[in-house]
Amino acid sequence: MQPLVSIIIPLYDAVTFFEETLQSVLQQSYNNIEVIVVDDGSTDGSWELAESFLSDKIKVLKNKGKGACAARNYGFDVSSGDYIQYLDADDLLSSNKIECQVNALNGVQNKLAVCNTIHFYDTIENGSCSDVDYVFSTDTPEELFIKLWGGLDANMNMVQTSAWLIPRKLIEQADPWNEQLAKDQDGEFFARVGLQSEGIIYVPEAKNYYRKHIKGQNIASKKQIKHIESNLLATSLKADYLFKKTESQQAKQAIATQYKHVAMEAWPEFKDITKRALKSCEDLGGSAYNPILGGTMIELIKKIFGWKLAKSVAVNGRKLLNR
Repeated sequence: MQPLVSIIIPLYDAVTFFEETLQSVLQQSYNNIEVIVVDDGSTDGSWELAESFLSDKIKVLKNKGKGACAARNYGFDVSSGDYIQYLDADDLLSSNKIECQVNALNGVQNKLAVCNTIHFYDTIENGSCSDVDYVFSTDTPEELFIKLWGGLDANMNMVQTSAWLIPRKLIEQADPWNEQLAKDQDGEFFARVGLQSEGIIYVPEAKNYYRKHIKGQNIASKKQIKHIESNLLATSLKADYLFKKTESQQAKQAIATQYKHVAMEAWPEFKDITKRALKSCEDLGGSAYNPILGGTMIELIKKIFGWKLAKSVAVNGRKLLNR
């Protein structure tokens, strides 16, 4: 028999995109699925739209505004699937995504499946993929996370939530989503699950489509003190998980790069967090992480005066434009 796949969708004020997301689920070539939508207190009609799709395969539940992590945990608690697909309410899956990853896992319960992510704004045809060099099959999962986090060349990337397909057993072993985190919850969760696994299987035929928002309305774009503190905490937790597997120089370089990323995200609004993150980075040997911060003038300032001044000028310039 085909294993059951539970597709868990936390929903909050996504009425503009949710139907397209759900259609990408209903059009999957893999049939043995259950869909669990957990509404988190939507006020824009998302709940009513979700309810209109109720069926034997689709459950719609309320979560009383506890956040996306709690919604995913609630969805998992009521799910029955052998494999779990987490899906954000504004993202899309290729029609073969579930089938290809289930076939690749072939009943295995101690490994995760992963695919590439296409980032897009309006249509998936205009999207782009930046993670081709960062996802691959390996029986040593720390290898993937070390490269993903910048441990080889100080260049880092991300694997978005919906790119994974996870055996239920691995989630039960690793514990639920961390509901205390306000940002990088997915990075912390999949690091915890992935580094406890016995390997990762890359499935290039499958695709995950991650919707970007020009006005910065998704959680990845938010930058309040709680989000930056969450980034710092998540990085410390990821360091713990990785160093339990290996304390190689490349592992230290990976975590140092993660800390430098947090430091640069925090500057100039949250200078104390920058200071703490940079100290953790330097304690591990430092990092050459050097992302592009802006246009030609900003990059020239960075080259001459350093990234802190360049970032300050860039941030202040955006504030002036938004007045």
